[in-house]
Amino acid sequence: MKIIEQNQHRLLLRFQKSLWGVLLISITLIPFGLFLCLLGLVLQRADYPGIIAVVSGCVMVAISLYTIIKDTEITTYTFDKAKNSILWERQNRFKILQTKSVEFPCHLISGIEVEYFSGSEGGISFYPRLILPSIYWRFYLKSDGSYESAVSIAKTIAQFLDIPYFANKSEAPTSTLDMKIWANREPGQSSWQYLENQVERLRQQLEHHPNDPDIHQDLGISLYYRNRCIHRKEAVTHLQQAERLFESREDSDRAAIARVMTAIISWNY
Repeated sequence: MKIIEQNQHRLLLRFQKSLWGVLLISITLIPFGLFLCLLGLVLQRADYPGIIAVVSGCVMVAISLYTIIKDTEITTYTFDKAKNSILWERQNRFKILQTKSVEFPCHLISGIEVEYFSGSEGGISFYPRLILPSIYWRFYLKSDGSYESAVSIAKTIAQFLDIPYFANKSEAPTSTLDMKIWANREPGQSSWQYLENQVERLRQQLEHHPNDPDIHQDLGISLYYRNRCIHRKEAVTHLQQAERLFESREDSDRAAIARVMTAIISWNY
């Protein structure tokens, strides 16, 4: 993550991966995947079982193309005090791909912390995370994964927006979803079981109160945490409905929060 612009009224941060990894994939994995596909087709025509080579080659090419598209993405965060707005943009270097963006007011950020994630190979990466109020939903900002970089960016944003930086996660606000789970789940009940029951309860409530934005929002969040792969599309639908209902009630802040959550979930962020 690099600071592109910083002054009294505007802070512009940008993250983009190095192109060396993309070039390495382009000149190694894709040609090898195409070679496997061609080899499989040749074997098939010669009455040898070549379907495994064809499938393996296609999978390798597909994964390589997905990795290239993902790693050539440029993520920009623009904090603008004059407009009281934060603009989050995701743009690929390939101009044919659509730019994704979401904008919301600066005052919706109630704090910032640094979160760590364990990688598949045992390494740990650190990222700054913005904390939204009311529901205490977090979303992390992309960075190079180093602790020093994450802390530096977090402190810079905290100073610019004049919000708390929580160096110790135990001092940060607890998410309302976590609080609900801890307070309401039965003895011996797992978080997953609680969410499963909660989704059913919210569905029943929605049948009697179809225009309640809080129910739509809670259902969207619960569906996402229950299984973000299977229920992502349905979660987005309920959050979009929550945004529309909050807007109809002229509750712009709650509508903006629902909009940000929709972006996070729909982008699989």
